Amino acid sequence: MLEVLKSTVKPLLLDEKVLEAAYSIYLTAPRTNTPAISLRQLSRATGKSPLNCRNAIVEANSLGRFPDCELHP
Repeated sequence: MLEVLKSTVKPLLLDEKVLEAAYSIYLTAPRTNTPAISLRQLSRATGKSPLNCRNAIVEANSLGRFPDCELHP
């Protein structure tokens, strides 16, 4: 029961500010199999720590809410 609740609530807890900024960077990245996102650039754009930015992207990706990409420091 707890797993069902987690899977329902977790997508609602995604950091939309980080994901929107990350997607903007993703769209401007050179087209390769896995475009790269700079965590420093994302951190500057959002005011969040690079670790928080990384975690938001990884979590969204695992839920199928963000495309595959490379994350660079």
